[in-house]
Amino acid sequence: MLTGVPLKPNRHPIYSGALLLTISGLFCRFIGFYYKIFLSRNIGAKELGLYQLSMPLLGVGVAFANSGIHTAISKYVASASATSKTSARRYLWAGLIMSLSLGVAYALPVYFLSDVIAAKIFHQASIAPLLRILVLCVPLECIHGCINGYYYGLQRAAIPSGGQCVEQLVRVGSVFGIYYILTQSGLTFTKTHAMMGLVIGEAVATLYYVTILSLEKKNTSGRNFPFRPVAGQILHMAYPLTATRLSLTFLSSFENIMIPIRLTAFGLNKTQALSIYGIYSGMAVPMVFFPTVLSNSIAVMLLPSISKAKQEGRHKYIQQTILISFFLCMLLGFVFSFFFYFFGAFIGENIFHNEVAGIYIKTLGWLCPFLFLGVTMNSILNGLGKTKDTFCISICGASLRLGFILFGIHRFGFRAFLLGVLLSQILSSFTAYLRLLYHCNKTTA
Repeated sequence: MLTGVPLKPNRHPIYSGALLLTISGLFCRFIGFYYKIFLSRNIGAKELGLYQLSMPLLGVGVAFANSGIHTAISKYVASASATSKTSARRYLWAGLIMSLSLGVAYALPVYFLSDVIAAKIFHQASIAPLLRILVLCVPLECIHGCINGYYYGLQRAAIPSGGQCVEQLVRVGSVFGIYYILTQSGLTFTKTHAMMGLVIGEAVATLYYVTILSLEKKNTSGRNFPFRPVAGQILHMAYPLTATRLSLTFLSSFENIMIPIRLTAFGLNKTQALSIYGIYSGMAVPMVFFPTVLSNSIAVMLLPSISKAKQEGRHKYIQQTILISFFLCMLLGFVFSFFFYFFGAFIGENIFHNEVAGIYIKTLGWLCPFLFLGVTMNSILNGLGKTKDTFCISICGASLRLGFILFGIHRFGFRAFLLGVLLSQILSSFTAYLRLLYHCNKTTA
């Protein structure tokens, strides 16, 4: 499907890797989907809104400490693995040292300043305990994020797939266990207990990855290497990616903070504003983003494959990948869009028991083709080393969305934000596609 060379599809690493990631992703999404239903019914829309409101803190930490390094490890390991596994391991160790150092440097001050952050930045003093628990996940994410990148670079997707399943099963299972113990003891289950499950899941997933890595054939020579040049290579690719994701995460975090505030300016009280945000972020978004597990899986496997193809000069392969990916993304995306359009109300009323959730699902369903297209095209751009393009494209899309929040919600309500989300995703995805066509035409000219 995505090859420009005569390889058997069932043996091509993109196919097998994407299939494994899709299966594990669907499994995790199903569990996560049921988990969000469980939370919405047991802590309520307002508490779910507060739970979701704290999540950007984790996103900022991971973006700062791991996101760019994780991708750089995947790219350089893919290039180095063809020559030497020892050489590939060097990128893992260097990236791991840098990422974990940044993760700890982020987590410590946030942990001790959580009360100030909750009150002054999030404008919700009650989420301070959530922040103290949540920030413990950042160093754990750094460890298994780097190991994930290493195995993606080797195109061994089975190990990251297994890690996803382990993390999700332990996370949800531990929360169910806490809920059962509390209810049997006559105590109340709260959003703080749900957050504890997240840390437990991350800890067990990290143990899984470290164990898998340690069971591989010992090769200590990979650890004895000149750190500075290897780290320099990683940083050269990681810093624009980190800048992109950190900027986007900051913008997203600012959006999440501003949405309830702007809804109160529209005329809603604080409880109503948090409830609407909880319905959107905890019910509608997980449902609409559910199908993107397929495009995300393909995108993860495309990056190292495109990187290797560029190094080998297989420009025709890259062109075919772009064109086929475009048509597949649009086709599959519109199939899901029509599904959500016709069944959104049914999902809201019968699964979430919330009519508003059905309205949001029906509206956000039109995002699907552009979500598919955006993540796939940006992955190919990163594989080609065009990280500055993805940065500019992503910032433009996020800025447009933020404009609708700041200048639209207080006048037209939450529907202004929904329109902004749709328009920004259309802009970002088609701009990425057009930039890819430009770079391909420039290369073959």
